[in-house]
Amino acid sequence: MGEAPDDPDGTGRVGFGGAPVVPLAELTSGPLAAACFFGVDPDLSRRFGENSDGAAAFVRRSSARMRPWTRRYRPSAVDVGVLSGDVGDVVRGISEVSTAVFEAGHVPVVVGGDHTVSYPVAVTAAARHEDLTYVYLDAHLDLGLHLDGSGELHNGNFVAALAAGGAFREVVNVGARAWTTYDEAYDPGGPVTVVRDVDPAALSALRGRKVHVSLDVDVLDPVYVPNTGSKEPFGATPEQVRCVMAWIADNCTVVSADVSEIVPDPAHCATAEIAMRCIHELVKERKRDE
Repeated sequence: MGEAPDDPDGTGRVGFGGAPVVPLAELTSGPLAAACFFGVDPDLSRRFGENSDGAAAFVRRSSARMRPWTRRYRPSAVDVGVLSGDVGDVVRGISEVSTAVFEAGHVPVVVGGDHTVSYPVAVTAAARHEDLTYVYLDAHLDLGLHLDGSGELHNGNFVAALAAGGAFREVVNVGARAWTTYDEAYDPGGPVTVVRDVDPAALSALRGRKVHVSLDVDVLDPVYVPNTGSKEPFGATPEQVRCVMAWIADNCTVVSADVSEIVPDPAHCATAEIAMRCIHELVKERKRDE
């Protein structure tokens, strides 16, 4: 696990979205269900889009100034570090850290590079929570219908693997708009329920469910997130995504989450703040028995 940048207030170390950094071994259960962030620096298995190695460190550093807001509105959120090194070790580490976070009573939130980072944490969550729905905000469906059939799991097909595994009650995409998503192969009857409108009014079927939520930032319009790997025009605004996250937080039980596909670029640090603000909206503090 890596270090975090200095706290601008001089009160310690600052992690993702302004959350304080604590050692994983010291993570303890408290009265509130809170977000526990950890990062994944290497791309795990990218087939599409620009390389985003180092994304976790970039997001962590670029969102540190959110600390005053986080301290007031998400005081129990924490950050336990960043995984780096060999991809195989990192994948195992995602599952191990997620398990430790679950056991401490927190909500694991993984911040990574390519969208494949969602797979190990979602599978770990499904093993612990029956009847879990996988919800992903993404301009693409990541079903691998346009690939070579090599069988390799990567950021263009991992959702198909999640759906085929049978561990989820339903797999739901919110915001698909890439031109390929309009092919007949993606029509109703496929493995994914597609909700094209990034609007809480379109999500009523999810009310009351346990969910894992995955945010691929390319669901947003590239005007707002120019440093994402696979840009698509006509995307959502940050406010639309924030409202969807707030609705899910209020109407579902969020057991885990992830955010991905941010390309490190110091000219566009606001992308990190947009992503972390939306994720903080998703994981609101609540009593554990709610």
